[in-house]
Amino acid sequence: MTKQSRSENTRLHLVRSAAELFDRNGFSGATLEDVSRAAGVTKGAFYFHFSSKDELAGAIQAEACTLLRNAVHRVLEDRLPVLQSLVDLTHELARWLEHEPVVRASLRTARECGHRGAPFLDFYVDLLSAVETMLISAEQAGDLGGGVAIEQASTLVLTICAGVEMLWWSGIRHGDIRENVREMWKLILPGLVAHDDLARIDPGGPSRPDG
Repeated sequence: MTKQSRSENTRLHLVRSAAELFDRNGFSGATLEDVSRAAGVTKGAFYFHFSSKDELAGAIQAEACTLLRNAVHRVLEDRLPVLQSLVDLTHELARWLEHEPVVRASLRTARECGHRGAPFLDFYVDLLSAVETMLISAEQAGDLGGGVAIEQASTLVLTICAGVEMLWWSGIRHGDIRENVREMWKLILPGLVAHDDLARIDPGGPSRPDG
């Protein structure tokens, strides 16, 4: 392994170790010493890669945004109706909320530090952009119901995503997140989709094992 590869692996290990701590303890509740200890590196090695905890938080957001971009590419690659791709994307997010510390840490940090703007809101900004782009494509394809406004529709989808994350993180709600997302889509799809196209959209999302 080259020196550059080792450095890149150490940086990624620091990001993922910090994500697990931020997810569990919050941004303010995790110190740089905690991160260094969890990653098994010295503080000097930490500062070689990151100059501050804010910069580390930005790296976690960037990693989560990469996961999001890859997921958007995957769901659109299936060449399904765009609204189906949007449903599938929210199910991917639900899976991340159960199994992906990088995404969970990004969202928890946004709750704690969102008032500070970038980079703490980067994942939400990218998610909103993806949702709006899909809705615009659906509108252009004639798949949205009459009178559906992109801004209000995208706000509704983001509100569902943020609400689900908060309710399950806090323990107010329990159970299978994807099942709950499916039931919520059953409620809102009739208000979004052109009536003739409603039967084409599966609120349960992708059925493949990795979805």
